[in-house]
Amino acid sequence: MTAAERRGQLIDSAVALFGRHGFSGTTTKALALAAGISEATIFKHFPTKADLYAAAFDRRTAVGTKELVAMLQVHMDRGKDEELLRAVTRAIFLGFEIDRDLHRMLLFIQLEKNASENEQLLYGMQKSLLFGFLDRYVAQRQAEGAFAPGNLGLLSGLLAGVPVQYATRTKLYGQSSGASDEEVVDTYARFLLAGLRGHQSADATPRAT
Repeated sequence: MTAAERRGQLIDSAVALFGRHGFSGTTTKALALAAGISEATIFKHFPTKADLYAAAFDRRTAVGTKELVAMLQVHMDRGKDEELLRAVTRAIFLGFEIDRDLHRMLLFIQLEKNASENEQLLYGMQKSLLFGFLDRYVAQRQAEGAFAPGNLGLLSGLLAGVPVQYATRTKLYGQSSGASDEEVVDTYARFLLAGLRGHQSADATPRAT
C-alpha cells in the first residue's frame, strides 16, 4: 500500500471502532489490530489518537459535501429556499443511513468529553463546508430582507439541528415516527422556512415526528 492508502485504511478502521466503542474505549492496540498494522505505524501517520479522530471526522464528513454545497448554492442563487431546505434535510438523512459508524462516533465523543472539549469539537464541526454555507445563506437572506432578524448561529444551526435530531432518533435508534422520510422533509422545510421568514405560512398540521 502507498502511504495515502495505508492512512485511508487506518481511518476507516478507526471510524468503525470509535463508532462501536467510543474514543476512550478504543485503544491504539485495537486500532492497529483492526487495520493490520503495528502501533508504531499508527504514530507515523498520526501523532496522537486525537489526531486520528480528527482526521477520521474530516475525511468521512467531506464525502459528497462539496457537491452538496454546490447544489445548495444553485438553489440559493435562484431563490429556491424551500428546495434548499429540503436538500439539506435529505442529505442529512442519507448521511445517517450510509455512515452509521460516523454518527455513532460523534455521539460517543460528546458523551465522553467535558463541556470545554465539546465546545472545541463543536467549533471544529462548524468550520465544515456545510455549516459554513448555512451561515452565509442565512446571513445573506437576512441582509436581503427575506428572513427576519435573529441570532445567526442559532438560526443556521437550527437548519441542520432539527433534521439531525430526527435522524438520530429514527436512523440510529430505530424509532418509527409514523411518517415517510419525504413527508418529514416536506414538513420541516415548510415550517423552518416559515420561522425564518418570521410569519406562519405553512398551511397544514404536521404529523408527529
